[in-house]
Amino acid sequence: MPSKWLLLLAIAGVALALMRAGPPDAAGDTPVAKPAAPDWAKPQGGLTGRLMVAFEDLSPGLRHAVTLELKNISTEPLAVINQPHLNVDLVDQEGKPTPAQRPPLSGPIPEPQWAVIPRDAYVGFRVDMGTVGVPRQGKALLAVGGKAWYLEAGKYVLQATLLAERKPKGPDNQWAGQLPLPPVEIVVTKEQVSPK
Repeated sequence: MPSKWLLLLAIAGVALALMRAGPPDAAGDTPVAKPAAPDWAKPQGGLTGRLMVAFEDLSPGLRHAVTLELKNISTEPLAVINQPHLNVDLVDQEGKPTPAQRPPLSGPIPEPQWAVIPRDAYVGFRVDMGTVGVPRQGKALLAVGGKAWYLEAGKYVLQATLLAERKPKGPDNQWAGQLPLPPVEIVVTKEQVSPK
């Protein structure tokens, strides 16, 4: 086999290995493993859901992006709002409640919008509070459901329930009810919150 073909095969092998390793981190030098996706909630009224939490280094601030994923397992389309009410709590690795703050907000809050989920489909949207200021160093912000935590290094568990009441001006097929979501483990490492 000609040497140029061997070179092309080697390059293809390296590219495949890099794709499997995942995207580079914020510094661009090491791959970042994606956290395992949590299980879906026990369905309520044809809807199931889960929260996905990902660490974001905004340089200089640190925060957690929280995405709510909702899946329609009914036979009819369901409408959901992109600014849902979430009842949330955070506990530490010993199961003790972590005190939350009601942080000041700044910046515009967009109007809520409805999304229609066809049967056997799902939708995901950010539900963390993007208008809360991030800490400069030493802590990472988690702000969701009207509460905020400035987390130091450690392990935490986010517990949440989706609550939806029928809105008079909403679509006829809007989903309403309570959906307890599976708990999500959040790990903040010393390396993440240490000054760069």
